[in-house]
Amino acid sequence: MKRCILILTFILPLFANAQSRHHFEIGGGYVIPGDMLGGNDTRATRTEKNTAGVFGEYRFDLNPRMSLGLQYFFTPNHGGSTLNEVPGYAPLTFETRNHTANLLFEYKLKKVGILTPFAGIGGGLQYRWLYIQTALNSDYYLSADLFLRFGLQLYDNLRISAGHFHDLHYPFSALSSGAPCYYIAASWAF
Repeated sequence: MKRCILILTFILPLFANAQSRHHFEIGGGYVIPGDMLGGNDTRATRTEKNTAGVFGEYRFDLNPRMSLGLQYFFTPNHGGSTLNEVPGYAPLTFETRNHTANLLFEYKLKKVGILTPFAGIGGGLQYRWLYIQTALNSDYYLSADLFLRFGLQLYDNLRISAGHFHDLHYPFSALSSGAPCYYIAASWAF
């Protein structure tokens, strides 16, 4: 028993130190399609509506200011409005669900009081499920994306951020998997 306590006395501090370098984050926010801010005027962006989004993230600190991580962002439902209004035909509407997975790099600026400004960049894949109401079928698109964000961290846990997902259309599909979108989010890091 004494031997176990002695071993744990030396091993547990190593795990405690390693644990402080691993961070998990969960959050949600408000997603705004790119056309709402004067962006593209494509068929997809004209029909997108503002919606909610949720995300989860894992980060590993390379040093006190830089970290690498993985992020998953899910937009549950972009309810589309009508694409056409031709007399005598049913309006063509659609709904979408976006899944975005990114590898990200984050840099924290110098802490000022209780606030720590941060900025991040990443890249990954965007998967979009699309349901067209009048056709009664669904389809999906896969593309690469670029991810940018900036924000403030309060008390080392509460994070307020704003970000941008940009669909690169390449190399997986000639058709866009979705318009660029912006988000404002609050999250809790632990």
